[in-house]
Amino acid sequence: MAGFSTYLANAIINSSLKGQSFPIPSGTYFALFTADPTDTFTAGTEVSAAWYVRQATGTWASPTNGVTYNQAAATFPAVTVSSVTITHVGIVDAITGGNLLYSQALTTSKTLNVNDVFVIDSASTSGDFTISVL
Repeated sequence: MAGFSTYLANAIINSSLKGQSFPIPSGTYFALFTADPTDTFTAGTEVSAAWYVRQATGTWASPTNGVTYNQAAATFPAVTVSSVTITHVGIVDAITGGNLLYSQALTTSKTLNVNDVFVIDSASTSGDFTISVL
């Protein structure tokens, strides 16, 4: 299950305990990482390749007992030129730049070769990417 980033944890504390406005993202996107982005969103860990573009997360299920999941598959473009090994998946609040909201390590690193397509497919709380607040 995904963990909160420092940015999101601070926003929740500021909103719930200090009365500050919560920064509502205009969109959420899956991002792929070649190393742990860490809670502070370490630069240089996100995939950087001509074929790569973050993918919209789609609609999220209503939470049950503090757990939700994305209801639609997110399909990344086919890999071109050279292989890449993915170790983590995250959710960010912008198509480029922005803030990391959540991230989680893959159970096993995944090497994507030329023409491979990476899909995040969650149709339940046992899917590829779930978020648990509890």
